[in-house]
Amino acid sequence: MPRRSESVALLATCFSLNQEWHASPARHMDNFVVSYRTFHNSDPPQILRLWHGSNLGPSAAEGFPCDILELFIFSQVIFDRKGFFVAVDDKRVVGFCHAGFAPAPDQSALDRRHGIISAMAVHPDYRRQGVGSHLLQMAERYLAERGSTDVVLGAGLNGNGFYNGIYGGISASGLSLTAAPWNEFAARHSYQPHQTVLVMHRDLTIGQDPVSSRLIRNRRRLNMIITDRAADMPWWWHVRFGHLDALRFELQERHDQSVVASGEIVGLDVYIPKWGVRAVGIRDIFVPENHRRMGYALSLVVEICKRLREQSVHVIEVQIDKENAAARELFTAAKFEPVQELFSFRKELNSAT
Repeated sequence: MPRRSESVALLATCFSLNQEWHASPARHMDNFVVSYRTFHNSDPPQILRLWHGSNLGPSAAEGFPCDILELFIFSQVIFDRKGFFVAVDDKRVVGFCHAGFAPAPDQSALDRRHGIISAMAVHPDYRRQGVGSHLLQMAERYLAERGSTDVVLGAGLNGNGFYNGIYGGISASGLSLTAAPWNEFAARHSYQPHQTVLVMHRDLTIGQDPVSSRLIRNRRRLNMIITDRAADMPWWWHVRFGHLDALRFELQERHDQSVVASGEIVGLDVYIPKWGVRAVGIRDIFVPENHRRMGYALSLVVEICKRLREQSVHVIEVQIDKENAAARELFTAAKFEPVQELFSFRKELNSAT
């Protein structure tokens, strides 16, 4: 596992770095003065304190050290410090806004036409003072200057290259309204609702696995194959999940080894301090079109649950588009239950933003 934080701390101590500051005025408030700038290499420890002190809600992992932020955010190949904006009061980081870009359709590169706000946070003592608004405006300007014609606040399902596995659960797919009134904030800045992601969990310590004649028949005629095939995944997968433990599951016909269903699991170990149990996320369940409507997707999910229970995993998570009725039906049949919703919001940009 990379340990970039130690080298960053050493560099920050030994060198006076020539950091770029955006031309942004300080804002005077009742008892403090807030200034705004781009990311400094010495910021991660303060951003960690801000993260743990901001009451980010059930979606945010807690109790992790600074090297997790380095691994999940600042050491990523797509990280640009010029797109990471911080609010500072007397050398204390009290807020941040992280801007980036969505993936191209083939997931081989970034598409700078479509901007995203990967994450935002403002310390509770500094909320409703205009700090978040000013950070957002700086982020929008950064995106517009680089060619973005729209921006999604919260990134949406599969759109975020950062924070996956530490915010939202398996994916940082949106913002939790239990932590802050993001819908009001978005509307105030001319954003429209974009996508609602439904987060579903299954507690493997309670309840029975679903049983049916079709599931029994499929289990008899199919083999479960578990592999680590990260080399076969697209560039965007490596950006989002390459630093996490992941396994691929396949159901194959016994007579010809043809794949009738596939999916993968990603570890959520960073959530152990908060949830108190081992958790895993399931994603990318896929059934070839000529094998659909035969119960293979449900058979795969049920078999994954059985294998993970044997490995002392207690909770399994999945995220789906709330409008995807088929996915919701599948995971409801597999005994998953809704636990929260994540929201994203979209806005058109122009060169004057």
